[in-house]
Amino acid sequence: MLAVALTSGAQLWQEKRRYKRLEQLPGREARDHYEATRARDERLMIGVTAALVLAAAAALVVLATRGHAA
Repeated sequence: MLAVALTSGAQLWQEKRRYKRLEQLPGREARDHYEATRARDERLMIGVTAALVLAAAAALVVLATRGHAA
């Protein structure tokens, strides 16, 4: 729960910084900057998701091969 709260807070802070920067740019530059940062963020989230999927798969393999520690 703490990780979720910290992640949400970090995302909010990042969005505030992004919009503050966008307000300082002219229209076309603001749009290009916004699209570039959103594309970067989407790639990052795909990477994080892939890492979590791999970690979950590894945990399943470990549990399946070593059995449950009950």
